[in-house]
Amino acid sequence: MIYMKTTSRFIPGMGRPHPVENGVNWHPTLGVPFLPGSSVKGVVRAWAESYNKVDEKTITRIFGPKELEKSAGSVIFFDALPTRHVRLAMDIMTPHHSNYYQGKTKNPHEWETPNPIPFLAVDEGQTFVFAIAPRRLQDQEDLVQVEHWLKEALETMGAGAKTAVGYGRFKKP
Repeated sequence: MIYMKTTSRFIPGMGRPHPVENGVNWHPTLGVPFLPGSSVKGVVRAWAESYNKVDEKTITRIFGPKELEKSAGSVIFFDALPTRHVRLAMDIMTPHHSNYYQGKTKNPHEWETPNPIPFLAVDEGQTFVFAIAPRRLQDQEDLVQVEHWLKEALETMGAGAKTAVGYGRFKKP
């Protein structure tokens, strides 16, 4: 079990269908925001491939072959869940040049009307538990490596939506 606390707002699952446009991943049983195990696996794999110069053989052993959509490696990734009641925050993004970004105009125009889009986010300071397990007893070494990568990835890259603008960062509590 790895406990990590959000240092910025965290948006798991933005873009999911939702009545108010931008949804959040809500756990179907617990009714809390969560990060699916497949997303945790994706964050760690991206970190290992991009920042650790790990050879392809090791990546395939730990995460499974990339060609297969659902592939099993030596480490099992579980859903990341909050450790207690989650404080949510209302956030807003305001695209200013929607027609330009949608390819409807060649250049952005200053007379376009901004379009405020409200959305929910998990507030900073919320603790989540991340769980990983070895697939077989002999995979303990891979588990130790993945635990290290997971912490680094969450602190450096973050998880969820809008990580490029600082959302989804974590630290050890």
